[in-house]
Amino acid sequence: MNQEYKAVGKEIKRIIADDIVTGKAVFTDDLRLTGMVYGKVLRSPYPHARITRIDTDRAKAYDGVHAVVTYKDIPDNIYITNRMTPAPHYRPLNGIVRYVGDPVALVVADTEDIAMEAMERIEVEYEELPPVFTIDEALAPDAPQLYEEFPGNIAPPIFPGLDDLDFKVGDPEAGFAQADIIVEMDGEIKSGQNAMPAEAPVCIAQWHDDMLTIYGSIAAPSNCQTYVAASLDIPYERVRIVAPCVGGSFGSKLFVGNVVPPVLTAIMAKASGRPVMFSYTKEEHFACHQTRMCTKSHVRLGVNREGLATAIEMTQYADAGVCASTQENMLSVGTASLPLLCKTDNKRYKGTVVVTNKVPSGSFRGYGYMESSALVNRAIMRACIGLGLDPVVYYEKNVLRHGERYYNALNQKEPWQYNASPDWKDTIHAAAEGFRWKDRFKGWGIPSRADKSRRYGVGMGLSGHSDIGGMASNTNVTMTSAGGVMIQTVMTEFGSGVRDVYRKIVAEELCIPVDRVRVSISDTSAAPLDFGSIASRSTYSGGISAQRAARDLKKNLFQLAEERLGIPASDWDFKDGMLKRLSNPEEVHDLHEILIYPDSLSGTGHWPGIDNATIMHVQFVEVAVDTETGLIEITDHFGGSDAGTIMNPRAAYNQMTSFFAGLDVAIREETVWDKWDNKVLNPNLIEYKARTFNEAPPHDHVCLESTKGRESDFPFGAMGIGEPIISPSGPAITMAVYNACGIELEEYPYLPAKVLAALKEKEDRA
Repeated sequence: MNQEYKAVGKEIKRIIADDIVTGKAVFTDDLRLTGMVYGKVLRSPYPHARITRIDTDRAKAYDGVHAVVTYKDIPDNIYITNRMTPAPHYRPLNGIVRYVGDPVALVVADTEDIAMEAMERIEVEYEELPPVFTIDEALAPDAPQLYEEFPGNIAPPIFPGLDDLDFKVGDPEAGFAQADIIVEMDGEIKSGQNAMPAEAPVCIAQWHDDMLTIYGSIAAPSNCQTYVAASLDIPYERVRIVAPCVGGSFGSKLFVGNVVPPVLTAIMAKASGRPVMFSYTKEEHFACHQTRMCTKSHVRLGVNREGLATAIEMTQYADAGVCASTQENMLSVGTASLPLLCKTDNKRYKGTVVVTNKVPSGSFRGYGYMESSALVNRAIMRACIGLGLDPVVYYEKNVLRHGERYYNALNQKEPWQYNASPDWKDTIHAAAEGFRWKDRFKGWGIPSRADKSRRYGVGMGLSGHSDIGGMASNTNVTMTSAGGVMIQTVMTEFGSGVRDVYRKIVAEELCIPVDRVRVSISDTSAAPLDFGSIASRSTYSGGISAQRAARDLKKNLFQLAEERLGIPASDWDFKDGMLKRLSNPEEVHDLHEILIYPDSLSGTGHWPGIDNATIMHVQFVEVAVDTETGLIEITDHFGGSDAGTIMNPRAAYNQMTSFFAGLDVAIREETVWDKWDNKVLNPNLIEYKARTFNEAPPHDHVCLESTKGRESDFPFGAMGIGEPIISPSGPAITMAVYNACGIELEEYPYLPAKVLAALKEKEDRA
């Protein structure tokens, strides 16, 4: 770390650390409002059905019940939208249910138990309708149609001309003609991974006249404010969102996950005339809340003998489940896997979003990249096998360098962009050395070692992340006459340490101790709009706006000093809470000479979005494959990132260790659906096989600190590292399993039965 910084790069105590570990931190579920009652949801037992009769009289008459709401009780203008949801195709309550768990009725009562007992008294009769559960079923010529608005079960483009899901650049066919090897393959991700944050969705809604206030475990309050207002068809300024402590998100509390719980709670509060708390059970969270989207993809990749990609094309389908929303955006984000992993201008891509009778899919860490990079990395592996090429050599030749051009299909008026981030080659090289790749990679399909029935193999995977920072951030900074500073932002804290990063940025810019800086609660009525803590953008997008707010504060302070002391603003500096003359360092003025008690001074910072922010993560793994049981064990792991300037070393390390989720989507985690009705069969942590900390494999990391990012607007050269960390795990395991025992697995998760079947198929071929 460069010693020029006083706050940046130094370990500090997390603002809320003591409260979290002692149980004093206040989450939404801890709040109690005067007169508050509780809401529950009666959910559909059928994947697709028409409600032919519903009788709520007995439930309404039950002692302690305040309201029962069905689709008959809400206006036609209420539907779920997040500005990426084709309107009006999905209503929070509807006469037709479209997945097991779809809301049928809302019950508000004095307690949750009473609400549950009242729900049992609701009488519902259904006419079952034919469902579609998979992408292939949805696209079949004679498939049942889920929505009149979506002929062929295909969702229309949301942002025509912005999210480009059908593009060709360069000359792909000419590029393929230059290739020495062409790889063509299919791939699917069917696991429906669950985000599993510590805190399930929970909201409290309260109406006061025509003003709606929602307290919730919400990752992006400004977005939620916009989406809830649009869903309820009320003016935006009449919605207030407050997010206290948020117990994790991993994408599950964004977009659709950011809309459905608040909207349902708001409807219940309006119907009952009381503040209402509504929280998901763990089973509801698994079975009814958004999951990682499932995809079906085809890729064609050309590589020359020197190891340079000459052309790539990809066709991809996304399963939206019942609600087409962010999937188009996720596909367009994922298209960056093409230029970030394949250095060629010859590209073709076609993406399609389909709807099915499944729980809605949505945002998830690795947003769009895991789904695309899984197959692209496999194609790269197969090309390297065919050419006898070390994969490290391929990746070092094909990844982005600082200042290089790449094509970006996401929300860009000018899709050709330049990489302002560091050289990825440096990170690959450093991580390969840390893992001792040259010593451990024995060649393709050759175990690195063997022990009885266990065969060991090594592999690598790489994923980038591009341009989610291209959304606006706004921050206000206020200094009191006593020298304390308050940052006003709606960026939420759900474990990443973003608020501590903001404190460091502002403290560094103002040359004051970090402990003089505080951050406001996330409240849309008290802080400016911000796209939110999404997709690793907090540090470099939100951080820029915080830095600009601090600079604006200093500018305003110097202007005030000129007005009150008659000394030009250009002749002032501010350090250690004191005003100092540049032309006469001996002349020092106390802050309250300028800011007379109880006066304060503010600064505002705006950042419209970054067009060329890219971040990358590389992973190396060693696996042990037991050829008798089919079990895959991760025996070693090494990851590498380049974060530019590291804001907080401990937080960076914690982010790096979150690779576990990527490992387990490849070898353990799987949402299991009943083949007859698509009901989730493992909606709990007993049957859904998530890894615990006690099962963490041996691991180590390298996090480089390049200085090239300082040439950009990144705050003190800092970028993000969180988003791409889980995406390379699966490809690395795929390669390692191939090298361990010569089998190529195609569909996550790689469960023992699949391993044994592939080993038998290999044996039969021999």
